[in-house]
Order: sequence, then structure tokens, then C-alpha cells
Amino acid sequence: MKKLGFGIIGLLLVAVIYYFTAGSAQITEEMKVRVNSELTMIEQNGFTIQEREVKEKEEHFVLVFDNPEKIVQFFKQQGSEMSIEDAKALKGLKIGVDLQYLNDSYSALSADLYPLSLPQTLLNNPDLDESDKAFMVQLNDKLQKKAFLVHVDFNKMLSSFKGFVKDIEETFSVETAITLTIKGATFNGTIKDDRIASLDQQIQNIALLAGDELQISLSNLKSNYVLTGKTIYDSSYTYAIGNINIDGKNDTKAFSAKLKTIEGDNKTAVVNDLASNKIKLKIAEAAFMDNGQKSKLTETIFSFNVSGLDMNILKELENVDIENEDETNRLIQALLSKGITMEIPAFEVKKLEYKGQKMDGFSLTSSFEVSKSAKLAAIQANPFAALDAINTKTKIILSDALFTIISQDPRAMMLAMLIQPQSVNGKKVYEVELKNGKVIVNGKAVM
Repeated sequence: MKKLGFGIIGLLLVAVIYYFTAGSAQITEEMKVRVNSELTMIEQNGFTIQEREVKEKEEHFVLVFDNPEKIVQFFKQQGSEMSIEDAKALKGLKIGVDLQYLNDSYSALSADLYPLSLPQTLLNNPDLDESDKAFMVQLNDKLQKKAFLVHVDFNKMLSSFKGFVKDIEETFSVETAITLTIKGATFNGTIKDDRIASLDQQIQNIALLAGDELQISLSNLKSNYVLTGKTIYDSSYTYAIGNINIDGKNDTKAFSAKLKTIEGDNKTAVVNDLASNKIKLKIAEAAFMDNGQKSKLTETIFSFNVSGLDMNILKELENVDIENEDETNRLIQALLSKGITMEIPAFEVKKLEYKGQKMDGFSLTSSFEVSKSAKLAAIQANPFAALDAINTKTKIILSDALFTIISQDPRAMMLAMLIQPQSVNGKKVYEVELKNGKVIVNGKAVM
């Protein structure tokens, strides 16, 4: 149910941003010509326009999700992913659109978008239990009252936009009263060559309260998206969250999770049709409590890189029928033949607290390379053939205190007895390498 609520809001944001991203009209009549053109394009890509009313300075219509297959392709062309399953679930969804022309000194065009009703496929889903059905009915009633509304203003050159999501505080009475709150959601961005060139978003607070059973809150959310190259895949995305707090009860047990200062970025680049992606995540502090048992991680860092992904092959894989096993295998083999490299430059936790004991944490680095000579058919016939097709190197460094705790687990105890770690500067070190089908740990072959 939570996914559905946030999905609709996200879908509205995507729809409004990509809905009016072309043209540079200066006066109302020129804007109307452009809007007519955009509506024609929208109708050719899986949407239906209903109840259109055109006045001198404003107009209204209803946007209906009609053809899931066409809609999925439309969003892909604009750089936004939507699965065919989600599109089919949203078939029949109606979104009201109110337009105003030359609303103020900034806006050549202003738009309010709001879902009017849920698709009947969701309301009448036989797999829903009574609680889900009650939630759906209440949500549908709230939609008809414009409970979820996005407002966007476009400047006179249609080269930039700004907007907000109307503050939300709605309560749903199901088995437990559930209250959803979203406050201070704003966004702004720029448009270049009919594409979103940059997008900044901020949300002051998101909260979901379900009595004592579950309380979730996120504060000070920020994100920034920048198109950095010629394709929609050349992009940089950064985000930050001030705090995430989760508290709840399960039967007689209480649990909580509190995360502070989360920061991350995701950068993608395409060179000669080969894509590379770099991901970084930092969490200043993560504290957990489960039935009175406390633990805490301080300064968690994770990074992941992948390169050698052929975009043309990936696009073909996106469109291939999953039932067509021969074509799927052919494309996967073509992808492997390019040689794929993955890397974890850093995964570490500086400090740990577990069962009242404070200690240094751990670090891990790893690399993973798929040989261009890898044969998918051979791997499918004999999974152990994959050992000859990949090369990996991994280094794990554990503090002595952490190693002692891990070794108390019987399974880890057996492994520690069979494979002794190195002792370096008061820490336990494992260096693991898989090469040419052989597994080597700390310089000694084990397989």
C-alpha cells in the first residue's frame, strides 16, 4: 500500500516534467498551439484526453492511462523507467490537469496535476484482503478531493521550471489508523534540447504513523540531477537525507533504527556505446535496537563501480520477450563478450558497538572481472565453468575484537580453523583471489 501511494506521487512528477518540455512560445496563443501539439503527441503514446475545456487564459482536461505498452515505451524514450507490470496496474488511472497561461511574471504556463481516481484493476483486485480494499476505497475518495496535487510553473522561454507538491496530511482508517504526512516538497530545474538538463528537489519531512506498530520519519531530503552528456544515460545524481527514524513494535518486542546524515551519488557515463556507473554511499551513524539489544555503526562507507556495459545490447535486452530464451541467451552472450568489470573500491565501517562493546570495525575492497571468452552455454551446462570465466580479488580487514565476535559463530569458527587470517598491525586480514579456476587465500590455494 505504501508503494502505491508514493508511486502515484512520483508518477505525477515524472508526467508533469516530461509532459511540457518542448517549444519556446512567448504569448498565450502560441502556447496553446504548443499545448495542442503536445496533447496530440501524448495521445499517440498511450494516453487518452477526456473532458477538455478551453478558455481564454486557462483550460482543463483529464489524462487517462490507456495503453500500457505504448506508455512504457514513451517513458523509456524520455529517460524514465517503468515496468510493464506497473503500467498495466495503472491502466485506467485518471489525472486531472488544470492549465493557466501567463499566470505571473515568471510563468508562461502553470499546471496543477492531481490523480482523480484509482484504476479499477486496483480497486477490484481479488488478491487484496479486506484491509487493503478498505485502504483503496479511502484513497480513491481522497483523490477525488485533490488530496495529492503537484503544481509546476514554466518560464516564458520554457527553459526552466519550478514547483511544489501540496502539503499532505491524510489519515486512513484500516486495522490501525495510518497517517501519511509530506511537507515542504519543492523542486526546480532547467530544460535543454527538449530534455530535463537539471533537477533539484527538497522535502522537509515525510512521516508514516501507524499507532505504536510503526512510526517512520525522514527529514531534510535533498537531491540533484544533472544531465552531463549527449544521452539520457550520461548523468550525475546526488542525494542527502538528514535523518531516518523507524520505531515499532512486533507483538511484545520493540525495535528501532535511527540513521543520521546519509549522503550518496550515482554517476553514469557512456563512451563508444559502453556505459560505466559509479555509486557512493556514506552514513555518519546508524543505530539499531531490537528487543532491548542495541548496536551501532559509525562512519559507514560503500562504493561500487561497473564498466563495460554495452548500451545497445542492454536496450535490446529491455525489449526482448522473456519467453524467447534463445534470443535472451544470445544477447547475454554478446554482453559478456564485451568484458564486464565490477569493483568495490571501499566498503567499511570505522567503529562498531555490539552488546555494549565498542570496537574498531572492518574494511573490504574487491574487484570482479568477466573474461571476454566466457561462454554462457558452457556455464549453463556446468555452473563450475564460471570459475574459469571470472577473476576476482578481495581483501578483508577485521579488527581483533570484531574477529573474536564473528569467530564465536560455529560456522565461522570452522572456517577460521581451516583458513587462518594474517595478523597485520593488530588486525586480521584475508586476501582472497579467484583466478584461472583456482581459489587462493592469503597466498595458499584452497581449491
